[in-house]
Amino acid sequence: MREFLYSEIAVHYRLLNAPEKERVDIAIEAGSKLCNLLLEPLQKRFGRVHVRSGYRSLEVNAAGVEKHNCAADNRGFHTWDHPSENNGIGATACISIPSISRAVLAQTCSYEAIAWWIHDNLPEWSHLEFFATPEHSDEVCFNIGWLSKPLKTVTTWRGGPKALHKRIPSTEERAMLTQSLLNACGI
Repeated sequence: MREFLYSEIAVHYRLLNAPEKERVDIAIEAGSKLCNLLLEPLQKRFGRVHVRSGYRSLEVNAAGVEKHNCAADNRGFHTWDHPSENNGIGATACISIPSISRAVLAQTCSYEAIAWWIHDNLPEWSHLEFFATPEHSDEVCFNIGWLSKPLKTVTTWRGGPKALHKRIPSTEERAMLTQSLLNACGI
């Protein structure tokens, strides 16, 4: 949990980034689902998962909205202890996986390959959102989330905003993308 509570925004603005006392159980339940169903299987398959951002208190999220372009309402997403009105409890983390980042940045596979691997191998996923282009980062970063009422959306900001879930590749195309990802990661 300590890794998820660290926030550069909280440190910079000297804000407490912790679940509200009466809501700790909700945060732990949602965070446990995120870890057990999504992050641990990813780490088992692809190696270390680097958490860039996890839990955000309402106060930290408000500072992020004001100064850093964070989502205005992260309830049930990064704000784990406050369920979403439409999607129930949930948890989201912004992560990168070094083996995948190296492969994508070396152009030995596409970043979409991890989206389709998750789609086909982790049935409890709710949403994926890809950020940053190679000229802005040396990591391929993306949000991955679990929600009690899943969205099943894949969005990217790489090369302009796109909803990848609106055109899911065929089973054969996804298998080829997955194989290129596994090969590029040496798996």
